Amino acid sequence: MRKVTTLLAALLTASLAVLGGCSPANDAGAAATVTGAPPSSERAIIENFRVAIPKTMAFGAPMVAFGQQGSLDDGVGKVTLSNWEGIEQLKSLVASGEVDLAAAPTYVAANLYNKGVDVRLVAPMVWGLLYVAGPADAEPGSWESLRGQKIGVALPGNSPDLIFSYLLKANGLDKEKDIEFVPVQDGAQLVQMLVKGEVDWAVLPEHAMTLALKKAAENGRELQRVLDLQKEWGKHNDGVERFPMAGLVMPGKLVDERPDLVERVVRELQRGVEKANAKDEATLGAIATHYSLPKPVVEQVIPRLQLDAVPARQARADVEKLLKNLGTINPKIYGGQLPDDKFYAGK
Repeated sequence: MRKVTTLLAALLTASLAVLGGCSPANDAGAAATVTGAPPSSERAIIENFRVAIPKTMAFGAPMVAFGQQGSLDDGVGKVTLSNWEGIEQLKSLVASGEVDLAAAPTYVAANLYNKGVDVRLVAPMVWGLLYVAGPADAEPGSWESLRGQKIGVALPGNSPDLIFSYLLKANGLDKEKDIEFVPVQDGAQLVQMLVKGEVDWAVLPEHAMTLALKKAAENGRELQRVLDLQKEWGKHNDGVERFPMAGLVMPGKLVDERPDLVERVVRELQRGVEKANAKDEATLGAIATHYSLPKPVVEQVIPRLQLDAVPARQARADVEKLLKNLGTINPKIYGGQLPDDKFYAGK
């Protein structure tokens, strides 16, 4: 049985953006060890397969048992899961080859690739989990309700902000003139601001949104999900109510040397996603324990995570649509050009 070293911190307050983080494990920077030259009929075993992800439930849910589903057998000896702390650390880990697999916002992966870092997209996995919270008496689905309002947005310049900004513009609102944009670097701080009434509106991902609404109600504040940004995306993208917000990436050298590993990783990920989406009792229990949440809350949140492990090549059209749309806000965000075919790992 493979030994899986799980070093994910269970701090809920840091799970407030699609990509958050904590300090990586001590051995996360150790080079992957491959056992000797493999016989011609079989592949070498990677003794320590280093995986770095944020500690959001969107990644924690399907990867709570990553390395134990059987798909990596005969290819990997030990899987070490760790967390990365912020986008800059993620970029450093990927660029320096200190990880063998990492979770990343799709636009960040494209940006690195376009800047000459040989990183490949293995599989988008998070397909949108963003909502706009507002007062209970606000009109659901109304962008006009936001006009003149003070709106808190966690992690300015990152995925939640970029997607919200794109949709704001698509709905005829000027971010600089029509709303009071409140950038908040710490997602946990934004939740507290919302609960305390320092802001009446906030852009948040799941599972932070569920917890924020619950805490607000406990403090006498009645709030609601005024806008489902996935549904709003669909209104401007041929009815497709999802987008490849983030996924897993792998160093190009490893992809080229071990194409079989790409397929194994995708299968392992798909099994984890299937169990989470099916609300498998053991999986729900493991997620609830990891995040110190009641199982009913986990069961409520899972469908809103929009988890779907899609092989990169199959998701290419969706990835390009996302990048083009975000490019209307800032074309430099993904490096100014669409990644070529090599960026998409696998078959």
